[in-house]
Amino acid sequence: MTCGNQADIDIEQLAASARVGCRESFEQIVLHFEKRIFHFLLHMSRNRHDAEDLTQITFLKAYRDLQSYASGRSFGAWLFTIAKRTALNHLRSARRTEELTGDFVSQAEMPSTALERSDGQKNIWELARTLKPHAYEVLWLRYGEGFSVAETARVMNTNQIRVRVLLHRARAALAKKLERRKE
Repeated sequence: MTCGNQADIDIEQLAASARVGCRESFEQIVLHFEKRIFHFLLHMSRNRHDAEDLTQITFLKAYRDLQSYASGRSFGAWLFTIAKRTALNHLRSARRTEELTGDFVSQAEMPSTALERSDGQKNIWELARTLKPHAYEVLWLRYGEGFSVAETARVMNTNQIRVRVLLHRARAALAKKLERRKE
């Protein structure tokens, strides 16, 4: 694969090109995923500066480990797995986080901005943030990022059955919270 115009090449093709040394391809990958990874890490770390640092570290690790990416699998899921592990390692070592204020959360641009613009959708995500961390994470990966059940399982380092169970429980818990809010 040549390292030329990458405008209409899909992510897996860009990853294959980057694996053989095309820096422009990796730059396109970064441009495609940068905001999504940042917001995912922002929700995990709840600290803007940490999320920025973790985003850079994620892309450095991905670039360094491109040879370990198995082509044919979802590059996005592989990258989000690196991001999640990087964040968890950071959180384990730091053991402190800053809570995001309501104003900051409402001003942050989400990867699924089209959905987030409506007040109803925004309120649902704010309510989802009050769920247990795994419940929020599975909802975010599946519906916020649009990952398949298999890709979500890969990012969460679990199996598809567990993801389906977590999704079912998270949706049920969210529905209960919505009912309570209406009362």
